[in-house]
Amino acid sequence: MGDRRRGIPTTCRCGEAVRMGTSRTAKNPGRLFHSCPNGSDEDRWYHTFKWTDESMVEEIEDLKLKVNNVEEDSISLQKSFNACESEVETLQMETRVCEAVVEKELQECKMELRSLKNMIGCVVVMMLVYFFLF
Repeated sequence: MGDRRRGIPTTCRCGEAVRMGTSRTAKNPGRLFHSCPNGSDEDRWYHTFKWTDESMVEEIEDLKLKVNNVEEDSISLQKSFNACESEVETLQMETRVCEAVVEKELQECKMELRSLKNMIGCVVVMMLVYFFLF
């Protein structure tokens, strides 16, 4: 993933929760910052100090990347969905064709059964006639 120090800090390397403050210096009057309560000017390299406006820019940049990724994933999913829909339509059409073929075959089987039934009826009648006459 990205740099863990990007965005708004929540904890310092020392484990202390980071607090938000307002600068009272002449160079940055009223500017918001996040800092470790254990930090000082001498050990700023170790304890967290970060300007809030810089943190917010990083947060927005990271969110833009995430939104772009979501949009790309959404486009990819839409393409996959469309392909699946097309496949379902093809399968439905093939199913209808198969049903029609089965129905036709079923009708032909019924006709053959009727013919066989008629033939058996004729054979039975002929046998009865043969037994009674001879």
